[in-house]
Amino acid sequence: MKFATGLKTAVFAATMAAGAMTTAMAADLTKAGTIEYVTFKAKEGVTVEAMSAAAAGGTVNANLHANYEGFVDRHVALQADGVWIEVVYWESEEAGRAALDKFVADPVNKPFLDLVNVDSVSITYSDIH
Repeated sequence: MKFATGLKTAVFAATMAAGAMTTAMAADLTKAGTIEYVTFKAKEGVTVEAMSAAAAGGTVNANLHANYEGFVDRHVALQADGVWIEVVYWESEEAGRAALDKFVADPVNKPFLDLVNVDSVSITYSDIH
């Protein structure tokens, strides 16, 4: 009986800690003035798991946070039709556009970009109202 109670307490504590970490790591989207909306397909033969690890893994986002002025947050998702969606929040459209060439040339982003079918990429910017 004590083991079950201890286990419940441990699970509850772990759940609360994970929730606190998620909240602490959340971006302040009130800084965002622009959304960069990118759609793309993976190259032939690239698995969902490989693209997920490269695109949505922490390396690209950590690099953006550390080295790209005006970056706020980034999320990646996969549609049912196989098109990937990348939603990037910037302080301004100018910041997003200025970061584009740097992002493509940055060796940290190469493992992700090497999986992208460049002919399928579409980028649009929208002001947040």
